Amino acid sequence: MKKRTILLLACLFALSAHAQIEHKDDQIPDLDLSEDSMEVTTLQDIVKQQQKVSSTHDTERHFLEVWDRRSYFNFTFNSTTLSPKGTIPSGVENGTVRDMKTDWGASIQYGRNYRLHKMPISNILQFYFDFTGIDLNVNHYKAEGNGRGIYDSRQTIEVKDGYKTNTYYYYPWNMEKYEFNFGMSLGPSLTLAPFTSTSSRGLHYLKFNFYYHIGYHISFLYSPNDQDADLNEAKEKSDPNYKGKDEMADNLKMQWGHGLINSFGVNVSWKVIGIGYEYRSASLKYKAMNTSTFGKDKYDFKASTNRVYLQLRF
Repeated sequence: MKKRTILLLACLFALSAHAQIEHKDDQIPDLDLSEDSMEVTTLQDIVKQQQKVSSTHDTERHFLEVWDRRSYFNFTFNSTTLSPKGTIPSGVENGTVRDMKTDWGASIQYGRNYRLHKMPISNILQFYFDFTGIDLNVNHYKAEGNGRGIYDSRQTIEVKDGYKTNTYYYYPWNMEKYEFNFGMSLGPSLTLAPFTSTSSRGLHYLKFNFYYHIGYHISFLYSPNDQDADLNEAKEKSDPNYKGKDEMADNLKMQWGHGLINSFGVNVSWKVIGIGYEYRSASLKYKAMNTSTFGKDKYDFKASTNRVYLQLRF
């Protein structure tokens, strides 16, 4: 009897536990949607975000292009005055060499702007260090007067060299001259783009550049032979002056010089094209190529040049 009672109690306990388990499985927890803090991103939000990123990248590319094109090529028209420092005899009627002015001149320049800081200041101001590796000039000086009787091969200079006395001719500075000049320069520059804050993208490309350069150059002054320019009228070999006329008629008439350049200028550009003005001053020390005829004297000159140029930037 006792065993039956224990068995009956055990069965009742098992049935009670099974009912509780089934009841728990049937329970479904309540979901309060108002407590869900996750934001739902819509397709419209994604499109707006992509447009914003694309617009930012487009603006960055635009201003990179605005501040690009740091190499320049200048086609220049020159007006030069070559002035002697001190008194230089011309060898004609005790005259002296006067200021010589070009009737035409041209040059080409190639250089590059190197940035001193990566980003422009306020997207308006950029400092550079410039290097002009090519500055090639050709100038022409007309002969003094009418081009006739502008030098005299009868006039000579005697120079003592130790125990020896050498005889030289006066260099014919008054003759027609071509100048070939090559130089290199470097220096700081400043570029302003004052309209980058406007809504007009075309105006963003309008820039003003100011610079100062210092450099060195080599110059050659060449005079074509012109026997008619000689005041010496000797025609016969028996004439004591004939030797001078004959020697000067076909001699090389060329001076070469070198010296420092100082230049400052301004230009305005829009994208690829620009125009500018530059003033250049130079000190030159010339010497004759043909020292056996004209001696070894050196002649100091100052060259002042006004330049107007068309600029290409790339």
